[in-house]
Amino acid sequence: MKKLIIAAIAITTTAFANAQAPAQTENKTTQATEVAATEANNPDRVKIKLEELPAAVRKALTEDSFQGWTAKQAYIVKAEKPYYEVELSNTKAELNVVKFKEDGTVIK
Repeated sequence: MKKLIIAAIAITTTAFANAQAPAQTENKTTQATEVAATEANNPDRVKIKLEELPAAVRKALTEDSFQGWTAKQAYIVKAEKPYYEVELSNTKAELNVVKFKEDGTVIK
C-alpha cells in the first residue's frame, strides 16, 4: 500500500510540474515582447554595444549583487539626465533590466 501511495504522489507531482512549464515559457516570451514594445515606443532609447558602457557601469556589473547574471544588451536613454539600461539574464532564462547612472550607481 505504501508503494502505491508513493507512486501516486510521484505521478501527481510530475504532472503538476509539467503543467507549470508552459506558463513559465509564456511569461518569458511576454517579457521579451514588452521589452521590444518599449524600444519601439521610446526613440530616446538607443541600443549600444556592451563594450560602449562606461567603465563604472561595467565594473558595477561584476559586483556580487549581479553574480549569476549575464549582460545581454545595453541601451542609453537620452533623457534630461541620461542613463543606461542593461538587460540581464540568468541560468534559469529569467530576464531583468537594471538602470545605471553613468557613475555606475543603480537607479531604483
